[in-house]
Amino acid sequence: GREWNLEPHEALPIYSDFIRGYNPRLSKQQADQVAHGIIGFSLQYGVDARLITAMVLVESGFNPSATSYKGAMGLGQLMPGTARGLGVRNAYDTYENLYGTVRLVRGHLDKYASVGPNGQKYADLVLALAAYNAGSGAVKRHGGVPPYRETQNYIRKVIDWYKRLCGSSA
Repeated sequence: GREWNLEPHEALPIYSDFIRGYNPRLSKQQADQVAHGIIGFSLQYGVDARLITAMVLVESGFNPSATSYKGAMGLGQLMPGTARGLGVRNAYDTYENLYGTVRLVRGHLDKYASVGPNGQKYADLVLALAAYNAGSGAVKRHGGVPPYRETQNYIRKVIDWYKRLCGSSA
């Protein structure tokens, strides 16, 4: 594939338009805030913004006020204890939620990384996504992706969207 990189300010309207295309109930200002948070925290923590976009799309459909039946909150569907542990006071605040989401993803990517032949670190995206969805404890107990249909569907959906956002057909 082609390698091209946009400056954050150039990527912002593209992300914002995508977010509003998926969730037209958001105002332009709200979509801009979500895009700004995704891009900004992704740069800060060295995570691909397209991965975070795919995750937030699957988690909440870009709805900052989403709440799951299990109590997960906001854009990245943070559980109350997880949010507290990340220092997120208001999980329904766009920037606080995305800060917590990206920080949590970074931690999982680091935890499930292996070192390749040239000392290159490779994050195991599947395990990181499983831990994000089901918790690190479940990944440890099952020695990999837990046999939960919800978690397996979640991983498949996020990776499918991630591939689409990266421009490769699934």
